[in-house]
Amino acid sequence: ERGERAGRPLVERAAGGQAADSESYALRLAQHRPVPRQHGHLALSGDAVVFTCEDDLWTVPASGGVARRLTSGRGESTHPHLSPDGAWLAFTGREEGEAEATLMPAAGGEPRRLTYLGASSRVVGWTPDGREVLFSSDARSPFYQPGELFAAAVDGGAVRRLGLGPADDIAFGPEGERVLGRNRRDPAFWKRYRGGTAGELWADLKGQGEFKRLVRTGGNLAWPLWVGGRVYFVS
Repeated sequence: ERGERAGRPLVERAAGGQAADSESYALRLAQHRPVPRQHGHLALSGDAVVFTCEDDLWTVPASGGVARRLTSGRGESTHPHLSPDGAWLAFTGREEGEAEATLMPAAGGEPRRLTYLGASSRVVGWTPDGREVLFSSDARSPFYQPGELFAAAVDGGAVRRLGLGPADDIAFGPEGERVLGRNRRDPAFWKRYRGGTAGELWADLKGQGEFKRLVRTGGNLAWPLWVGGRVYFVS
């Protein structure tokens, strides 16, 4: 009987117009459409993909294959960002409590903590030359938000304040242009929000430190990404 049910269409109509056989639908769904694990915070460089799953970082070739776990600590590892040359992997680590910028070889190895700010920090990318990891932190703020942008050298040392004001994200253009994401909140948590702290994008289109609002949509903007002559973002 189960085999016969599995062979029926997913949606069936009885003579009286009743809904489909729910047991048949559930069986077909279980056989052919397994529920995927939740993952996000994806980074891509060349053929290497790094993503988060089960509070750890994993890598898999962009062409497909078996995913390999990169971290296995007690703390949460999120927000991976591969260096421009693909050799290093920076991420937000919580191995010792607070979220701090952390670095490790992209192929795997021992993670090394870059910051000791004791605040809420989040890795947002790299400088174009690959010498510094960029992160947003509220370490200098009396409040949880907003944060500002800092840089931590790969070789270690004191962090450098970028001095760009309140900002949560940054992306670089090919000629030194920059775009900042301010008031960033993942739209998944702020659906249809249009209030005073909605996300904004500010751009320095000449690379001279003069920022202007990039676009006004009336919505909540987040996650700017500069590719060639275009800026992509979530709205």
